[in-house]
Amino acid sequence: MVPTGVHTEPNVRPGHKYSRPVLVRWLYLPACFYFVFVVYGSLVPLNFTPLPFAEAIERFRQIRFLNLGIGSRADWVANGLLMIPLAFLVCGSFWGNTRGARLGATFVALIFCVSLGIAIEFIQIFFPPRTVSQNDVFAQTIGSVIGIVLWW
Repeated sequence: MVPTGVHTEPNVRPGHKYSRPVLVRWLYLPACFYFVFVVYGSLVPLNFTPLPFAEAIERFRQIRFLNLGIGSRADWVANGLLMIPLAFLVCGSFWGNTRGARLGATFVALIFCVSLGIAIEFIQIFFPPRTVSQNDVFAQTIGSVIGIVLWW
């Protein structure tokens, strides 16, 4: 056996097409830091305005797609790009050696990132300078899929 300098999982032989470095087990740390960055960046300037929960739910139900002008397109692209690294890191954090584990990691990453995008849009209702739209959720979903595909 030739040492490669990369430590792999003990039950996967080196060079196997599904082997991943042990580093994959540590991807949850940057995923957690990036998660905090995404939430913080999505709520800046942190101008919380109290709102009855029932009213927030009603406002959220009424959000729609916005007609995208030049400035909004940049925001749309930014929302998509924001989720690519998070989906990549979350998928990598749960990655396993079997096909079922890999599909599970894909499913977890997709559900987590899409749910986070929806939750962020809902929370932005309490931060009035922020714009809430279905465009953002759609862009974040596309970014999540791209991040997962990049991991594969």
